[in-house]
Amino acid sequence: MEPIRYKPGEAIRWLETAADSYRKTAKSKGKEAVDLKRDRSDFKKVGQNVADAASALYDYGKGAWADMLHRQAEASEFVLQEHHFDVVNGTAIKTVAYDRVEQVTMKGDTFTFKLDKGSITIKPHAYIVSGRVKVPVGWSRNGMEVPYELLIEELCARSRVNLEHL
Repeated sequence: MEPIRYKPGEAIRWLETAADSYRKTAKSKGKEAVDLKRDRSDFKKVGQNVADAASALYDYGKGAWADMLHRQAEASEFVLQEHHFDVVNGTAIKTVAYDRVEQVTMKGDTFTFKLDKGSITIKPHAYIVSGRVKVPVGWSRNGMEVPYELLIEELCARSRVNLEHL
């Protein structure tokens, strides 16, 4: 049986786009703060220089955070095999046999798999927000976009356990 790979959906690429946008904004704000041609004789302008520098640093930080989240999401996946599944994140691979899963609980969009020893928690990598509606970003299942809950449903079916809502 071929392994089934669940990776974060295509919407994760927007994190990379946001990181690029924050970096460009920070670069322009940083240039304004250290512009040697700028008139610095007025005390108000000194405060403005400090504000520009702080704003640029803040945007650099937001860009770095978005970039880190994007890389973390890109490096993670769930690989479903015939008798076990692998949880792959950027630094480690954890293999779990389906018969080790004792219980699966759901609280909001967070799913916890209670194992015979320990547990695994699955949370959305990101959300798509439109007005007051917030939807978790789905998965790419062997290259095809699928809803977020499909991975959980498939893991529950393979583990022969029912999903419990808290």
